Amino acid sequence: MSKPSVFTWIITFLEFRILRPKTQCEQHRDSLQSGNGGVPLVGAFIPQCDEEGQYRPQQCHGSTGHCWCVDSRGQERAGTRTPPGAPRINCEEPVRPKTQCEQHRDSLQSGNGGVPLIGAFIPQCDEEGQYRPQQCHGSTGHCWCVDSRGQERAGTRTPPGAPRINCDEPGKN
Repeated sequence: MSKPSVFTWIITFLEFRILRPKTQCEQHRDSLQSGNGGVPLVGAFIPQCDEEGQYRPQQCHGSTGHCWCVDSRGQERAGTRTPPGAPRINCEEPVRPKTQCEQHRDSLQSGNGGVPLIGAFIPQCDEEGQYRPQQCHGSTGHCWCVDSRGQERAGTRTPPGAPRINCDEPGKN
């Protein structure tokens, strides 16, 4: 049996690239690049796929300059987002476990059966996954200060439209 020629290898490779079904990353990228009616969506994030069609571990938004790490499904890894101009992080490092705030937020955002609960308070977490000192309810407009466990600090709740309290010094406005 003779060895396949280089030409045969190239044709086989090209057939594989052409005939294999598009991956999730490629479908996602292509749908955004073609946009609505074949026009690309201006300013939209376009996912970057590698040669095998998988999500590149680090994704960057072409318009904003923000970068972040993603898992194999293209989902952002918590705590990896960097602002424009910041040093990029190593996306090969292990994922840190989700914090209490991130778990709380994610459980409410996914809601019952994967559907977000309309009107529910969703806690805000900082870049390290800790509760932001001031929390505001998106539906009611009420704001309040919380401790490191996300528990409301007594006497800090403000109604909609009221000046916000400085949660670093809640006794002073």
